Amino acid sequence: MKSYLWVGARLFAGFIFAFAGYSKLLEPLANFEATLLKYGVYPPSWVPAMAQVIPWLEWLLGALLILGYAPRLTAVGTALLSLGFIITLGSSPLFLEAGGADCGCFGQSGFHLSLHQIFVVDLLVFLISLRLLFQREFPFSLDGILLKPNGSKDDKKSSHKGGK
Repeated sequence: MKSYLWVGARLFAGFIFAFAGYSKLLEPLANFEATLLKYGVYPPSWVPAMAQVIPWLEWLLGALLILGYAPRLTAVGTALLSLGFIITLGSSPLFLEAGGADCGCFGQSGFHLSLHQIFVVDLLVFLISLRLLFQREFPFSLDGILLKPNGSKDDKKSSHKGGK
C-alpha cells in the first residue's frame, strides 16, 4: 500500500512538471521571458537562454517521472529544478510584495496559481523528489519492468512449470 502512495506522488510530480513545460512550449518564447524578468532575480542577459531551456527540462523530466524511466536520476533533476524555483520565488521582491500575483509557471493559458500557491507546490514536488531518491523499488514504472532483478517471482514461476 505504501509503495502505491509513492507511485501517485511520482505521477503527481511528473504531471506538474510535464504540464508546466508543455504549456510554456506552446506559447511564444516572449511570454516566459517576461515572466522570468518579472521576478527581478536573474540578470536580463540570462533570461533568453533560461526561457528556452527551462520548459524543455520541465517537460522532459516530467515525462520521465510519469514513465518511471531512471526515476532516481530524474528525481535529482526535479529536486534541483524545484529547489531553483523555490529559491527564485523566495528571493523575488514580488513574492513579498504581491504574493497573490499569477506565477506564470503554467504559461498564460494554463493554471493560474499565485506565487504563494506555487511555492507550496514546488516545495511539495521537491520533497517528493527527495523521497524518490531513497526509494528501492518503483512499481508501475519502466525501470520496474525493464530492470527486474534475476531470481524474481516471475522467473521462479516459469522455471518450475515444466519441472516436477
